[in-house]
Amino acid sequence: MNAKHEAGLMGGGRPIPLEGVKIDAVMSGACVEVTVTQRYRNTEASPVEAVYVFPLEEGAAVCGFAARIGERVIRGRVEEPEEAFALYDDAMMEGHGAYLLDQERPDVFRASVGNLSPGQAVELQIRYVALARREGEALRLQIPTTVSPRYVPAGPPEVGEPDGDVVNPERWPAVPYGLSLGVTVSGALRRVESPSHPVRTTLEDDGARVELAQDGAALDRDFVLLVEAREPHRPVARVAREEDGQRVAMVTFLPELDEAERRGHEVVFLLDCSGSMAGESIAQARRALALCVRALSPEDTFQVVRFGSGSEQLFEAPQRYDDESLARASAYIERIDADLGGTEILTPLRAILERAPDPERPRRVLLLTDGQVSNEDQVIAHAKAHAGTARVFTFGIGAGASAHLVRGVARASRAATEMIYPGERIEPKVLRMFARVRTPALDDVRVDWGGLSVEAAPGRTPPVFAGDALTVFARITAGDANEVALQTGERRWAVPLDLERAEAGGPIPALWAKERIRDLEEGETRRGSAQARAGGRDRKREALVALGKRYGLTSSASSYVALEERSEDERTDAPAQ
Repeated sequence: MNAKHEAGLMGGGRPIPLEGVKIDAVMSGACVEVTVTQRYRNTEASPVEAVYVFPLEEGAAVCGFAARIGERVIRGRVEEPEEAFALYDDAMMEGHGAYLLDQERPDVFRASVGNLSPGQAVELQIRYVALARREGEALRLQIPTTVSPRYVPAGPPEVGEPDGDVVNPERWPAVPYGLSLGVTVSGALRRVESPSHPVRTTLEDDGARVELAQDGAALDRDFVLLVEAREPHRPVARVAREEDGQRVAMVTFLPELDEAERRGHEVVFLLDCSGSMAGESIAQARRALALCVRALSPEDTFQVVRFGSGSEQLFEAPQRYDDESLARASAYIERIDADLGGTEILTPLRAILERAPDPERPRRVLLLTDGQVSNEDQVIAHAKAHAGTARVFTFGIGAGASAHLVRGVARASRAATEMIYPGERIEPKVLRMFARVRTPALDDVRVDWGGLSVEAAPGRTPPVFAGDALTVFARITAGDANEVALQTGERRWAVPLDLERAEAGGPIPALWAKERIRDLEEGETRRGSAQARAGGRDRKREALVALGKRYGLTSSASSYVALEERSEDERTDAPAQ
């Protein structure tokens, strides 16, 4: 142990129990299994309770939580949040060790380390599975490492801990602990690169090992890895078998779509010019916006709206795209800066979506933002309420953009997202986005599971855009089939399915359960009455808890708790600081 650890880590003039973070990931195709290890040590003379707010991938299924104390490993169990906290609190009251993991947002979590004794060290191990997203010819693995400060819009007084405080913990400009990270990628590869960090890459015939070039790197930006396989992407179906024999399938379709239509669109560019976008983020946003405007066609009308604490728009009303409107927009974009204060995104988005639609042109909103607000759910809900008249395509800008907001808004309005990391080439991202805008989406698609009875996730098949893949999951309850097909009208794309070659365990069952949880949390589209009845919320919560306990997953209705039972002479007898 070096002198720094003997003396204890300091930040902001106070001791920091967290010593470092280690991330290990294994990537097989699009499936990623990640283990996050947080090392805590109490260098003070009295017991401490450490609380650490940290990010995870927005689509991650958190399926494991354990505390390692010396040679002992205490595995957590899933309980409802109130019960988990009660167990945690009671254990602390009795002098035992207690460890808690809560989901504050789908991409923000809170770890609580209770009754860490003087001199004691503990490692918290958090395991999750996720899907890498297709980006052009590559798969994009993104591992968040920091929760950027969130703007909290004004609102009525809140009972208990204010919601904004949850995602805005006390922070310092720099901390003394760091990150070590390694990714093992399987398969024959053409390209592996990171636009976010210097890395050491060892290529082999059947994969690669990627590690940060600098051990103990700062946790100040997301880690991004782009992986391109030697063989072209192709449709694939995988089947997993749970311990009780239940089979779960994951199917990825890559349908080829028709050429772009010549129909015009009403395109509204909504640009975040709040203070959090200052520096490289607003420069990237300006470049992306300038390219977007030049990608319009003469059949389109367009408007540019920028927002912060207030908002302003370029034109009185959407203008036809021509040389004159392009010149005005280009000059306007050059002058744009991040000078509009706080991130009041809901008001301008509402104004755009609630305006009467153009009867001749479908509305397409392109939102460029870092998404650093605390009212994500309100913004997502508003996009969903107007999904019938507008799709909101999103660009997530910067090194720590809120994936929950930008992906959630796009998902709710049946659109798509591109993430723009500092230094990445913007042109291919803009071209991909406008291919989605221009090409008619497969919006009325359905998955034909043949002779299988399934519980599909997501419950409603998402739209498919030009160049994009579609991945769906299903828990198979009965029947047999040798293929699964994506179908719309008379068009059909089939993928072979081999139920007998089911792999034992693996990430697929947890990924299916995560999609079901997201359906429930985001309000899945269902058939039948739209009337609300008492008890509906209770049934939803019961379903979330049941999924959480069966698959060991966190959600808005389930948390992890691990209890370290101590002998009488090991128990703490002083209040934790």
